[in-house]
Formats: sequence, C-alpha cells, structure tokens
Amino acid sequence: MPPEPALDDRQALACLLRILAPTWQENFAGHITVATDDGSMLVNPWGLWWEEVTAADIVRVAADGRVVEGRWDVTPAVHLHTELHRARTDARVIVHNHPPAATALACLGIEPVIAHQNSAIFAADIVVVDEYDGTVESAAAGSRLAAAIGSATCVVLANHGAIVTAGTFAEAAYKAVTFERMCALTLAASQTGTRLRPLPPAVLAPLKDELYRNAPAAFWGGAVRGLLAREPSTINLNAGNLNAGNLNAGEGGAP
Repeated sequence: MPPEPALDDRQALACLLRILAPTWQENFAGHITVATDDGSMLVNPWGLWWEEVTAADIVRVAADGRVVEGRWDVTPAVHLHTELHRARTDARVIVHNHPPAATALACLGIEPVIAHQNSAIFAADIVVVDEYDGTVESAAAGSRLAAAIGSATCVVLANHGAIVTAGTFAEAAYKAVTFERMCALTLAASQTGTRLRPLPPAVLAPLKDELYRNAPAAFWGGAVRGLLAREPSTINLNAGNLNAGNLNAGEGGAP
C-alpha cells in the first residue's frame, strides 16, 4: 500500500475539511478540531466554507477557546470541542457538522443501525444525545455535552447534527464518511416502513478490529492523493486565497 502523505497538522486538517465537505458540510457550519501536545487545539475558522480552507487559514485556540494564533476568529460553538477534548484524551480529532442523513435521524430521534459490515467500526460506540439543550456556546454547556457523550465515538445530537471522534486524521476521515453512509442506509430503510437487519452480535468485535487495522489509512491516503491532484493549494502554509483580516466571533454561535 502507498505510504500515507507527509503532512503537518495544519495541512492534514485542511485536507480533512475538504475531503468531508461534500458529505458533511451544511454551508458555512461546523468545525473540525485536532488536539495538540501543548494543550491547545487547531480548528477551522468561522466564516470560511470547508472546501475553501487552506493550511494557512487554520487557527490555534487555547483550552478555553481563545484564539492564540491565526488571522481569523472562531465561533463560540468551539466549546463543543474544547470540553470534549478535555474529557477524552482518545479524541484527538473531533468532527462536528450537520450531514444530511445523520441530521435527519437526529431530528427523527432514530439511532443508526449497524447493518452493513463497514458500520461495525461503530459497534458499542454509538450514543444518541436525545435532549436538545440549545447551541453549545460556553464551557459549561460543552462540559454537559461531553458528559452525555461519555466514551462514544459516534454521536447523534437531537435536533442538531452529529459528532465523530477519532485518534488520527485517517481514522476521522474514514469514520465520518462511514457514519453518514450508515445513517443514510438507516434513513432509506425507515422510508420503506421496514428496519434494517442488524449484523449478528458475534461478528461485531472481529469486524471492528479488522476495520480499524485496515480501512482508515487506505481511505485517507487515497482521499488525500486525489484531493491534492485536484486542489494542490489546500496544503499551502503561506497566505491563503482571501484577504487577511478578522471575522466577528460573536456572530458564529448557532453552527
């Protein structure tokens, strides 16, 4: 198998945003964060759409959500991430947005069904947070959400959207795409008036282990190679495509 592309965290985050934009993005909404060794985290800026972010646009925020590096601001909803990173050292990468199928299930109050073999990667890791508590714009709200999520890596947020957590960029990319497809299959089945047949419980653990071993790196490598062949400016660490300046963080709560 070809080696994974050599990227720093800013470049990898910009790639992840663009790779997931077609399946996860709701216009300018949503955020992906990566925790760093010094306790800060990298995040996409408020106001830029996922498909236009370059590595130069990535912002660094402190553990309390304050911007400490970068030319843009971030949404107050970044506290959805700060507190989950604080509670979960395994969640190095956190993806949040309102992907269509997952959001439909969130608004219906339906948990996605682990029916297709690839969705076994979420075995025993799905949670539905079934009480809508408004937008997450404070550390206290983020802490309550982190407590409700617990150890889950696949989260349906009632009347809101979805979260996927992962230990690596490759894992985050594969799991996010697989999560939305799992939700789409569940939604399609619900529209027929039937329920998907879940995978037999006995096969879940072996399948989950096999998927973690083999799928993320292969998916990530191919997705990044294809992206950079089409859009090489994604990993530009110098000035991005937009004029430098700051956006108003106070306008960015709801997404």
